Amino acid sequence: MLRHVVLANFKAEVGQCERDEFAKKAKETLAQVPGTKNIIMGQASEVQGKTHYSVALFIDFENEAAMKKYFEHPVHKAVAAQMPSLLSEFLVSNYLY
Repeated sequence: MLRHVVLANFKAEVGQCERDEFAKKAKETLAQVPGTKNIIMGQASEVQGKTHYSVALFIDFENEAAMKKYFEHPVHKAVAAQMPSLLSEFLVSNYLY
């Protein structure tokens, strides 16, 4: 299994309603891509203090082939194209587990 992780901060001018709407639509839309599993979006917890990134997206894939297809899928590309106008910064990483 592989886990795709996106950590991000929204731009200051992006209001909470717009943030919530983007998160909801992104999760629903990305779930349409074949091979995606366990799509989780959440806000950072400050249990251990202030965090650098305020939101996170996690998506699991059965194998590398499924992940590669996801990256090339038009739905993923459409969601990714929205990120620069909404996010001030983000970090993307992928992990085997």
